Amino acid sequence: MELTFSITELSNLTGKTRPSIYKYLKAYEDGHFDDLPYSFIQLFNLMSKENVNRKEIIEYCENNFKKVDEDIKVNEIVNLIKNNKEKIDLDNLKKRIEEEIAK
Repeated sequence: MELTFSITELSNLTGKTRPSIYKYLKAYEDGHFDDLPYSFIQLFNLMSKENVNRKEIIEYCENNFKKVDEDIKVNEIVNLIKNNKEKIDLDNLKKRIEEEIAK
């Protein structure tokens, strides 16, 4: 597959590391689709189309990888809280989150 984006660009668009992109691309090219997240199979299928343009690929990435990135951030926050709960005023944190949601 001829790439229309550099590995660094794909890394930035998907939120995955460059080594992960290389690994996924190799698996895709070798037909090892079981080793790939579905979103990357779809991305590489889209990139393989003859008439695809950069805008379509960027839109796909924005629509399919932003949520993954947000989920990672939520998990990071949860892990920070779990690992430091003795250092955090959990009641105050809960109250501040509820206030933020109410805005």
